[in-house]
Amino acid sequence: MKNNEDSKLLRVPAGGGRGFSVAGANLTWKVRSDDAAGELCMFEQVIEPGEGVPVHTHSYPESFYVLSGTIHFVSSDASDLGWDCTSGDVVVARPHTPHGFFNKGKDTVRMLSISVAAHEQFFDAVEDADKQDPFATLPPTDAFARVIAIGAQTDTHFLPPSSEASASKG
Repeated sequence: MKNNEDSKLLRVPAGGGRGFSVAGANLTWKVRSDDAAGELCMFEQVIEPGEGVPVHTHSYPESFYVLSGTIHFVSSDASDLGWDCTSGDVVVARPHTPHGFFNKGKDTVRMLSISVAAHEQFFDAVEDADKQDPFATLPPTDAFARVIAIGAQTDTHFLPPSSEASASKG
């Protein structure tokens, strides 16, 4: 990141930022709250076909800007309800609003997430846990159980799937 101290502008060049991949999430921090006077954070997420983030809530808002591809947003675990969002679409999850998203298509999705500083706590805790005991060594269900436990400690609460939605998923 390049900073212009005279104007207090911050520039993150194309391809810049600090990336990490863990538990199926491929993120690149574009702006950390320390870079934005503690006010906000922003990261780019790459979501491959078949991947996504299960429905969850947190006590702060989060906005998503779809950069490329088509991503399906839901506000419940019934994946047939929601929106297919494409490049240029914006989705805002207000505080405590259930939200999740899934790449049902064949193309990679790139999306920008903008939120408040508190959102970093969850991702930092997941990244720290991965450094101590890599998620890649665990079966997917065990890895996600760890993510759920970390979320419960960092104000990110994953909703259990309903029996109706589970039955329709196979």
